[in-house]
Amino acid sequence: MYHLFFSLAAKLGLITLSTAIGVGGFLLFHSPEPIQAKATAHAKVQNATYWREELSLKIEPTLLARTEKPVDLAGDALDVLYILEKGGKIVRIAPGTSSLSVSTQYARLADDRTHTGVGFSAIAFHPDFHVKQSLGYGKFYVAVAEKAKTALPDFVPEFGSEQVHHQDVLYEYQVDSPLLGNFVGTRREVMRFNQPGPDHNLKSLAFDHKGFLYLAVGDGASTTVSRNSPSKNASSLTSAYGKVLRIEPLGRNSRNGKYGVPETNPFFLVTEALSELWAFGLRSPHSLTFDPFYETLVFGESAIDGSDRVYRSDFGGEHYGWDLDQGSFLANFAIRNELEEIISDPLLSVDRSSGQIDTHIGSVLYRGENFPSLAGRLIYASRDGQVIVHQETAQGLNLADPVSLDLGPVANKTVQALRTTPRGELILLCEDGSVIALSKGEGKGLEKSAKKSLYCLRLSAMPAAVRI
Repeated sequence: MYHLFFSLAAKLGLITLSTAIGVGGFLLFHSPEPIQAKATAHAKVQNATYWREELSLKIEPTLLARTEKPVDLAGDALDVLYILEKGGKIVRIAPGTSSLSVSTQYARLADDRTHTGVGFSAIAFHPDFHVKQSLGYGKFYVAVAEKAKTALPDFVPEFGSEQVHHQDVLYEYQVDSPLLGNFVGTRREVMRFNQPGPDHNLKSLAFDHKGFLYLAVGDGASTTVSRNSPSKNASSLTSAYGKVLRIEPLGRNSRNGKYGVPETNPFFLVTEALSELWAFGLRSPHSLTFDPFYETLVFGESAIDGSDRVYRSDFGGEHYGWDLDQGSFLANFAIRNELEEIISDPLLSVDRSSGQIDTHIGSVLYRGENFPSLAGRLIYASRDGQVIVHQETAQGLNLADPVSLDLGPVANKTVQALRTTPRGELILLCEDGSVIALSKGEGKGLEKSAKKSLYCLRLSAMPAAVRI
């Protein structure tokens, strides 16, 4: 009864929040005397400077495999890694003898329905992949782009163009045996999205410890913000776009009857709202990771103002500001302070306009065993191989603890993604196809060594809302 009371109270609070957002949205576009909005909520995170320190960690890059256009990585309880390529091939990397890994082709998932220009984007294994008594036994999930009008969609954008560039599809794969070195099994469609453009689509998948699956879905297309642009999907509680969704893939209480919706989702009891919604107000969320220590979701976002952000979602229901915080809209003075209270600040915001750092490609809270000095730190990686490291403290983020890593030839590589193994160790997926583990032992396959700095973000003042 105690738990039920607080659960109901929390949901009633979210109903109030969603109502406030709806009223705010009406006033934004129906104000009789509009005035220019003030600085965005995210402007609280001040301009950063970067600098180097000569503290070193003994890290050796280990080449695990060479692939072609890797986009994502997932692993199972036996620490077997599965690399998903843009073209639909899965490469399996299994631990071998003498600390060597064995990589083999596991599956080719592309078919004549695949939209090759967009391709495959995400893969996730059910946490019960090896548990025979579980419904999740032998199941993994893949996101892929298919040609327009391949099948009837479950979701269509509420705002933006009615044209269909392609369809994003979430598939469930059931293997006959999780121990086999190649895929033998069946495929089942879970959900399908119409997409008006090649960008801001379904980009990432992540499971939590309960078997709930999170999906990062962009607002539908990269266009200028306007009254009917795709960006308006992000704040609508009736749209699946511009959101993080949470589903129970083994359930069947969804509208299409192909998956379940957890009753603990923040908008499950909100009339007319999509019950799949977990968090909203997002432009193009990516790189979902679930931290088992805090039981929290961490993910990235590229903002239109040239900044990259990292968000943390603890309970769901957060509005992250898109596109209410862009400064290009006209807001009624009476609701500006209310909007500031509604919008959740980023955990971290990094400005790319200075040219010191490239696009964000992934962030994780390090929980591995190889590097105890990195335990609990937020690790942020960019396409040019740079990494920002922040220390976790009781007071929040400690921004004054930079270190340097010896990443060898990785310093000259373009990095596509930062991921972790099931044990929490760091993996880099590179544009040239290299799959590289950051380990503390002797590296295999990388001969030269060269220093590559990590950067630490220094702010003149720490916003109270930014916590880890």
